[in-house]
Amino acid sequence: MKSILRGAVMALAALLPLAGGAHAQAYPQRPIRLVVPFPPGGSTDVSARILAQELGARLGQTIVTENRPGAGTMIGSEAVARSAPDGYTLLYASSSIAITPSLNRSVTFDPRRDLAPVTMFIEAPLILVSNRQVPFNSVSGLIDYAKANPGKLNIAYPGMGTTNHLAAALFNRSAGTDIVLAPFAGNAAGLTALIRNDVQLAVDSVASAAPFIQDGSLQAIAVTGLTRSPSMPELPTVAESGVPGFETSFWFGLMAPMGTPDAILTRLAEETQAVVKDPAVVAKLNTLGFETAVRGPEHFGQRIAADFSKWGELIRQARIGAD
Repeated sequence: MKSILRGAVMALAALLPLAGGAHAQAYPQRPIRLVVPFPPGGSTDVSARILAQELGARLGQTIVTENRPGAGTMIGSEAVARSAPDGYTLLYASSSIAITPSLNRSVTFDPRRDLAPVTMFIEAPLILVSNRQVPFNSVSGLIDYAKANPGKLNIAYPGMGTTNHLAAALFNRSAGTDIVLAPFAGNAAGLTALIRNDVQLAVDSVASAAPFIQDGSLQAIAVTGLTRSPSMPELPTVAESGVPGFETSFWFGLMAPMGTPDAILTRLAEETQAVVKDPAVVAKLNTLGFETAVRGPEHFGQRIAADFSKWGELIRQARIGAD
């Protein structure tokens, strides 16, 4: 009797991995909801819809995007964190998820505890631009002028606590300058003020600034990534132009409620990696000023943790607050 029971237990144990594999292969069996914590219509929303369409085609199910902006992306992010961990509700997360909790203590969940990283999707540097009235055209010239004229330069950025804002604050700290940080209600407002010479500098996305650089209204000084941007390979990085180690980029990626089965997370990561091997998809994202950067759950989780540490330290040292 004992030998029969032992044999039954062993047979059941052998079947369990097969059952798990069958479950992963069966996913998904119904449409998936992709929460986008940004307003509709912008380049972020467009990139999310590109991913939804292409990933849905590979999975054989429709992925429906749902825009839930607000509170520095926390409204949409928390909605996903509170959802069932079954792979049918996903988050189009941004680098803001590693910034806003350090700015706003009223955030009631911890993205590191309540959300599981799936994969990074895209990453892009910001660009440092000036108007044509300034007496410099390089990072070194900017630093020299700023140190000789403390408090006389103003740098525009779109919104409190954005990656742009923290990039400007990080530049001040890293370069030892005293440039006045000037918030604006969006990219367009800041760039318009820059052209009018209400401010002298701006840190913005490549996609937003490129048309004004191309028509000669603004001059590009440097990009904020560790490497040069493929869309502007002639433009140096801040790091190679006199501020060693300087790096700021923003990213978007997929996250899911914590507890989502590993098999589902792995499949989503693998299919997203396949999506960005399509040259047509890469071309669409490049047009938006984005660069593909698909990395799996482990690397993505490490990047989120590193950003929490980096930006949290800067926010505390520079005394940046949400109010």
